[in-house]
Amino acid sequence: MVLSEEGEDQLHKKLLDLCSKLNLDQKTVSIAWDNFTSINKNFSLEGESLNWLGCAVFVASQSIEVTTIGTTVIKGNGINLTSLLRYSNLSFAQFFNNINKWADMAHLPDEFRRKIDRLKDTFGVAHNTFKRFYPIFSKIFASPNSTDLETTKQHRNRKLRPVLCNTSKVFEFIWNLFITLKGEDPQCSSELVKSFHLLYACLDLAFKNAFLAERRDLLNPNFEGLPADWNNPGFIVPQEAPCLISYLCKCPSVVTEARYMKVYVLRRLIGNLINNKVLLADNRNFTGLFDQHNFEQNFKNVVNAYETHLLNCADVDERIFLAEYRRQLLEQQNNTWAQIGRASSVTFAEQSVIASPPNNTNSFGAATPRGSDTPLTGRVYLPREADVLPLSMDKTITQKITRLHNILNNRSPAASESLLALFENCQVDPLPTIQEVLNTLVDKFVSVYISALPNKEEDARNRIQIGITLFYKFIENILENEKKIRNDISTLLKKELFYQCMFACCMEIVLFSYNFPNKFPFILDIFEIQPLHFVKVIELIVRSKDQLSREMVKHLNRIEETILETLIWKSDSPIWGAINSSGEGIPKYESTALPGHLVYSDRHSVRNGTSESNGSNTHSPVPSALDRFQSPVNSASRQLFSQVQSGQSVLQKHTHLMITDKDGNKKLIPIMDCDKKELINNDSSYGQPRKLNSLSLIFRKFYNLAGLRMEHLCMKLGLTDIEVKQKIWTVFEDSIRNSDLIRDRHLDQLLMCAVYVICRISNSTLKFQDIMKFYRDQPQSGSNVYRDVLISREITDDENGTVAEKRSDLISFYNSVYVEVMQRFAVRFRSSIPNGNLLLSPLPAVKRDLISPSIQVVGNVFVRPLESPSTASTGGFNYFFSRSPSKDLKDINKLVNNNRVAGKRLLADDDLDIEIAANKRASNRKIQSLVEERRNQNNE
Repeated sequence: MVLSEEGEDQLHKKLLDLCSKLNLDQKTVSIAWDNFTSINKNFSLEGESLNWLGCAVFVASQSIEVTTIGTTVIKGNGINLTSLLRYSNLSFAQFFNNINKWADMAHLPDEFRRKIDRLKDTFGVAHNTFKRFYPIFSKIFASPNSTDLETTKQHRNRKLRPVLCNTSKVFEFIWNLFITLKGEDPQCSSELVKSFHLLYACLDLAFKNAFLAERRDLLNPNFEGLPADWNNPGFIVPQEAPCLISYLCKCPSVVTEARYMKVYVLRRLIGNLINNKVLLADNRNFTGLFDQHNFEQNFKNVVNAYETHLLNCADVDERIFLAEYRRQLLEQQNNTWAQIGRASSVTFAEQSVIASPPNNTNSFGAATPRGSDTPLTGRVYLPREADVLPLSMDKTITQKITRLHNILNNRSPAASESLLALFENCQVDPLPTIQEVLNTLVDKFVSVYISALPNKEEDARNRIQIGITLFYKFIENILENEKKIRNDISTLLKKELFYQCMFACCMEIVLFSYNFPNKFPFILDIFEIQPLHFVKVIELIVRSKDQLSREMVKHLNRIEETILETLIWKSDSPIWGAINSSGEGIPKYESTALPGHLVYSDRHSVRNGTSESNGSNTHSPVPSALDRFQSPVNSASRQLFSQVQSGQSVLQKHTHLMITDKDGNKKLIPIMDCDKKELINNDSSYGQPRKLNSLSLIFRKFYNLAGLRMEHLCMKLGLTDIEVKQKIWTVFEDSIRNSDLIRDRHLDQLLMCAVYVICRISNSTLKFQDIMKFYRDQPQSGSNVYRDVLISREITDDENGTVAEKRSDLISFYNSVYVEVMQRFAVRFRSSIPNGNLLLSPLPAVKRDLISPSIQVVGNVFVRPLESPSTASTGGFNYFFSRSPSKDLKDINKLVNNNRVAGKRLLADDDLDIEIAANKRASNRKIQSLVEERRNQNNE
């Protein structure tokens, strides 16, 4: 239903009815109606009108300041979010989706978006914690029976009826106590691991009270944590109850953190509740909670304390999980308890109708980049997805921590004997320098961590120890690889910047594994490291022999993309000084590309090399760690160096021959050196010296990233003509090299503008909205990229000389800034203007299949998506599901079993399409022989 079909009076009546059910004041009603009418007039709101009215009410309620219990003034009128969603016919997933769209349409401030993100995190953490709570409770305590539930249902409105201490009420009491304590510590609400630890501590406390009171009616007699003689008639209850932390946590490091939560955090929080008369219990060992004369008052006081918290904070009412629990359990017991018996309790939790909100959304106006999606670059480093089982949110985070500790492998936070042996071969022992760098960075981290999260120094120290252990392990791996490339690694070990970046990356891995609320570039701000330097170590760590988890690799790939797309182009970035020092300005892609990574007009001439680093595949020689930290060399020095090394001018050393085929397409054929009998393509790219300093490597990564995104965007837009793509790339490359447009802006902004300007010149019917629509399909896309673009900067006339920024959307940037700068260059690509002499830049060689790369099944057998029958390889067997006969599959099985099949041979390449037919390869060999023969004649 489209909202325009409803009259204004009808919509206003619905709003009044909704606000009446929520007991809202007239001011909130008025603001909500004004906001709704404004949005409804400017945008097409599709769906149920009550859903959008609920969003308008929520936004209006957050703009009002009210005084809560006491003297605290908060922004928000204490609206019950759960009731709002119930009366608005919204699930939590729908609410978070709609409210993010509303925030985009209404241009709401970042403060509001952060609140929504916090609510989303809080609900997700609570949802996944409850899913773990029920199965654990059912193992420790006796399962609630139908008598308990019916008694609760029958007498819930009778004031004189006491609250019985049965398993059903104990279940509710533990959850109410947990969410009350969680509200006192914001970190437990946003971090799933800490939420689990607090839940474990609450379960341990409840078990202790039931065990010491010998409440056999509450405990499960088959629970493994009970003493072996628990069921014996003469059992004597000891003074101390068994600790459940070791039973609930398996990983040693997790046990340590959970015990810290029990001994320090829970003791402090429970002590405060006892001192404030919320709980009636022994204030020394916290026993007596389940005594009949205490339990009823404790139950009521905890519920009241949580309701007070809801009025102060207007959070999600996490008691909704209890209501769902009671409904489903009663339904099971009344209908199918006899058949189900005591089936797996995990099944109940998974069947909950309360859906956890999605981590990202594909809908228009997503407020934040979808960082959990797989980035376009670096997919070759990801472990096989078939090996990664789909996990719930709680299991995923627990798995991240477990894998992190598996990498540590019980190492100590110090240099190993192998690493010390590497240091001994250096001219100067780097260990004192490393320790000095670490001490400085550790002090900075602990200081900022504690200021962000007070009373969390113990957590900070724990994270630091893990980070130092990772640091020494990765340093050892990288130096072992470096030793294989060059004998002397002393130059690298003298660079303090290398250690700083390595430690920062290790700490980012630790914080990500523990779901730290502050996201990247938080770690760079702590250590005051420039993104340009930090990006140099990411690939070194990802390539380490200790394979990181799939989610960790995706996270680091996304960080690398973030740095390359925007962070290195900030005004205060050192890249501008490095460019000036190089004496050449920003290079073209072809001057940084590896041999065979350029696409001219013939697509089939692409694959005479392999992609490096940021491309889809990488088997090329990898730049060493020292190469990444080399300073840029100016052009004069580089040419002199080349002359000294080769004994001749670079211009005199021809490495490739340009030929033109019958169709007029140009090809480059590498020339064979007759003396060395090898292709001369190791130190040059198409006649130009290969640049190995850090700046060139950065630009190579940047251009590869831009090429991938352009190819993906063109594929979605249907721009398949290679000449059109070359024009787009040439315009984009010129906007980077010969203008200041990229400064303080985003790669994707200039890329979309380049696509649109070529579409306009080519008289295409594509609109800017079409480009942005398909851009949103890319995993890194965010609405801020096209809604918040720098237009200009002006220095105000005040004493401080404040810089005022003017920002608007991407279309305004294109019309007011981009066209003015690029018009004279772009107009040369008009079809009406002869451009025979206009040299188009070659494209980066990227895989056509950007969505689903080929997957290795076994040995030399690979599966990849079918694009068209014409793409089938003639050099191996192909089997098309639902189309090929069974004989083809039998032939493939023979090959897998190493049985020869006449007339066929195995695939020679594990991941690349075989695009050059045998006759073309033979032709190239003939040309090569001809070139060699003529060269020998000249030498004679």
